[in-house]
Amino acid sequence: MADNTEEEHFENQTNNQSENPSDNITPAKDAETITPNQETENMEVHHHAHDPAAPPHHKKSWKSYFWEFLMLFLAVFCGFLAEYQLEHKIEKDRGKQYTFSFYEDLLTDSSHFNSLYKYYDKKLSVLKSMSPCYDSLLSNPYSKNCLSIIMRNSLSFLDMINSDRTITQLKNAGGLRLLKKEDADKILSYDNLLRTYKIYESTGLQSVQYELRETASSLRDYKQWKDTTNKPQVVSVFANNKELLNKYFNQLSIYRDYCNVRLNQLILIKKTNAELIEYFKSKYHYE
Repeated sequence: MADNTEEEHFENQTNNQSENPSDNITPAKDAETITPNQETENMEVHHHAHDPAAPPHHKKSWKSYFWEFLMLFLAVFCGFLAEYQLEHKIEKDRGKQYTFSFYEDLLTDSSHFNSLYKYYDKKLSVLKSMSPCYDSLLSNPYSKNCLSIIMRNSLSFLDMINSDRTITQLKNAGGLRLLKKEDADKILSYDNLLRTYKIYESTGLQSVQYELRETASSLRDYKQWKDTTNKPQVVSVFANNKELLNKYFNQLSIYRDYCNVRLNQLILIKKTNAELIEYFKSKYHYE
């Protein structure tokens, strides 16, 4: 009985193992599942890494580095040239704008200089009669008509006013460097001529004009003057005051000399202005 029992027990265990085979298999811990594709890729990588037929890796020679540097240098240099050419074109266009603007200023100045020349020419024509007028007043203090004309043409003068917008921009903004040397030299020479005129005008002529005006005021007889303001041909003065009259005509003589210098300067300025107009008009084909 005992033997049969052991045999039955053994058969039961065998049957249980056959029915549950998974219970008898111990799964591997932390094992990664490897697919066939991954295995093939790993093999290929390993194969290529050690492929004797693959070309060997060589270091670059100094010639290769030289040509790479040369190409990079040429690229940077060409970019610099392009930028320089663009900047040069912009400055050239600005220079042309300055030149045309100055040409327009010359045309405006021409009209003003013509008016100024006529003004001083008329003034000097009147002042030419100052000596005969003085002699006439000494002989006849009441002969005042000649003095009336002289006084009214020597009480003031016209200021030189020129169009200096372009010259100011050229000097303050460094625009002269944008012009051709010949153009810049002519513009600066013209500017110096105008500035010289204005310096003498604001110093010598202005000072003499002020003194002459003060003496002329002393010569007037206001009581009679106030009734003749609407009659330019009549001037009431203390012509019998020889000392004061002598002072006035001495100052008038100096004033006439200053006006004569202004007129001669204006002749030169007008001539230079006309030459510059023709120069720029011909060179740049301005209308």
